[in-house]
Amino acid sequence: MGKTKDFITTHKTAVIIAAVTIAVIIGLAVGIPCGIFFAPKHGKVSTYSYDKTADFDLAKEGYVIKKSEDKDFKVLNIADLQMSEVYTISQNKRNYDLVRRLVEQEKPDLLTFTGDNFWLNNAKSATKKFIKNIDSLGVPWAPVFGNHEPETEVDKNWIIEQFLTAQNCIFNYGENANRVKDLAKGPNNIDGVGNYVINVLDSQNKIIHTIFMIDSHSNNDDQHPEKVENIAQSSGIDGLDGWYTKDNYLFKPNEKDNSKLDAVGTKYDYIKANQIEWYEWVVKGVAKLNNAQLNADNVVPSSAYFHIPLPEFNIAYAIYEKELIQKYGNIKDKNGNYTIDGREEVNGNFGLNRENVCSPYYNSGFFAKMQELKSTKDVIVGHDHVNNSSVEYKGIRLTYGLKTGDGCYWDSTGTVSGGTVIAVNNIGGTKTAHKYMPFN
Repeated sequence: MGKTKDFITTHKTAVIIAAVTIAVIIGLAVGIPCGIFFAPKHGKVSTYSYDKTADFDLAKEGYVIKKSEDKDFKVLNIADLQMSEVYTISQNKRNYDLVRRLVEQEKPDLLTFTGDNFWLNNAKSATKKFIKNIDSLGVPWAPVFGNHEPETEVDKNWIIEQFLTAQNCIFNYGENANRVKDLAKGPNNIDGVGNYVINVLDSQNKIIHTIFMIDSHSNNDDQHPEKVENIAQSSGIDGLDGWYTKDNYLFKPNEKDNSKLDAVGTKYDYIKANQIEWYEWVVKGVAKLNNAQLNADNVVPSSAYFHIPLPEFNIAYAIYEKELIQKYGNIKDKNGNYTIDGREEVNGNFGLNRENVCSPYYNSGFFAKMQELKSTKDVIVGHDHVNNSSVEYKGIRLTYGLKTGDGCYWDSTGTVSGGTVIAVNNIGGTKTAHKYMPFN
């Protein structure tokens, strides 16, 4: 009986060892290839740095694209496409078909992408499919990053290295093919990845408009409006009773109790001081390079494209909403839904915000610098998917580009889906319009 028990015990042990061995072998056979396939991908950091003591050099510091004299230079902006390999084949196709339909309808000279081009996992495959689909349109295209790309298994440097393989990406397009490739990743002596400029040239190779493509980063928990004291003793906001700004933070009356003040914003990140310094260097350098007075301010007109809205988007829209109420009376029903569609211009402004402005709490001063330099007249962002307001504030138009992809959340009615066109004329002036197009 004892020998039988020993045999059974030995047999069970052998079976367990065999099973564990087989499981380990299977695990290695599956795990190693999957580990290689799904391993995080990191690109090389830029080796390019800009010299703020030197003059801006068109041949070294940025990309160029030509404008035809007989028509406006048309930029078509695509916002929050948010492609992902977790979508069905039909959903991916639907999003790319929408971009294609917009391109066929608008015939743009340049496609811009204001971030959240991909999200979720397996962005490696999504990046490559994105490049294949967008490059096939035969139109030069220029991307910046949103807050979601860094949350995937690839980093921004790796993504740009893939963009550099695309024939029609602005990094390789036309006269840009032999330029320094690290320009795409941006200067390594400022924050962010993918800070670069595109200069629009006329037939005489004169710069008529500069397009700034800027990384607005992702999240930043180091913002503390709750530490600001004696808020009401600070500067008020013209046009908005009870709104104040202090210590680079913005406050407004609480909706339920006007005696209390709430901080305006979120913990999404902001454009950094060294990026603003670089922006100023480019603006002044381009004006000097042109060596001619293009307008009364002696600057080259410009526009700025990035993902996360500036704090001033809150102020601009609050003032605009007052104008809407003055014109239409009660603009919302009892559930807080708009009773107007927002497609009409009111004092030159249009669109509606159907959610809060998710700007950073902290104001790093980029808007103030744009005001000071008098070059940038248009800011185009994404991020807040059901907002489509376009409001001029202190001489600068602040525009939410229409959300183009049906990933994450969106308005399924097509009310705020499509693309946004910024038309540049022969002297660098702009006109902004939304091009509504529902998903098929």
